[in-house]
Amino acid sequence: MWAVLILCLASSFACRYLKEKVRPERAELKKESIILRIEGREYTEQDFDRYVERQVGKKSENIEAAALSRLLDQFVEEKLWLEAAQQAGIVVSEEDKEAMRRSELAGTEESSSPSGDDAYLTEKLMIEKYLQKLAAGIDVSEDEIKKYYEQNKREFLLPERVKVSQILVDNEAVAVRLQNQLKGADEALFRRLARENSLGPEADRGGELGIFKLNELPKEIEKVIFSLKEGEISPVVGSPYGYHIFRLDSRLEPKLLSLEEASEKIRTRLWQEKMATLMKNHLKEIKARLSWEFFPQRLSFPYIKENQ
Repeated sequence: MWAVLILCLASSFACRYLKEKVRPERAELKKESIILRIEGREYTEQDFDRYVERQVGKKSENIEAAALSRLLDQFVEEKLWLEAAQQAGIVVSEEDKEAMRRSELAGTEESSSPSGDDAYLTEKLMIEKYLQKLAAGIDVSEDEIKKYYEQNKREFLLPERVKVSQILVDNEAVAVRLQNQLKGADEALFRRLARENSLGPEADRGGELGIFKLNELPKEIEKVIFSLKEGEISPVVGSPYGYHIFRLDSRLEPKLLSLEEASEKIRTRLWQEKMATLMKNHLKEIKARLSWEFFPQRLSFPYIKENQ
């Protein structure tokens, strides 16, 4: 009896030991297993991991399952779009890729190093060119714009706004001295002192910050600005950026944008809505037309469908 019990305990310990020992190896094998197949092209979880790092700059191990699942849905859709683009004969030239590299270097941090991965850049451009071709037939008529405007006029009602200028310095004593100089002074002096003393990027414009409505500025600053009269100079206001002196240049009364003023915004919105609908319907066609399989059970994390 004791011998049998000891044997069972020993076996149990051995099983646990073996499970713990092989778990990392099984996880690695799982990462290498195929999770998506489209028209014979195969993608592993390692392919998805690289996609995640490009999209969010983090390793998949540091992301929750729900967020990973949403990214995986995007990954699958992108690969379906890619296959459709390839079947449509979309071609990407070296000039196309160089233009994309220049565009990304000029302005954005959209991707960690897209220009360093030629295959990734090619795929990205193929999908982009395919979607551009798809969008070529979208049109927004003047009648559609007018109808939207008439049905959604509230959207184009601008609330009260204020045009504001500032002088920003990093020393409270300097701010107090400048504020004293500005008491009873005209706009020209404010502009000159702003250009000569302000540390803000708007100093070259004589301190002109722009036009703001409620809830667009920090509460402490907004409270001061909206209490001013036109042409009035504020007391010195401290903030994490330094010491501010504000001038209320003008108040703009509530206003309904005209159809002409709202037209371009409406055109863009309607175009985007049409494009979203077109992409949704076309993706359904692609999924029905292509031969593809998805294997979420092979993932190293629990896949959570969006509608769950």
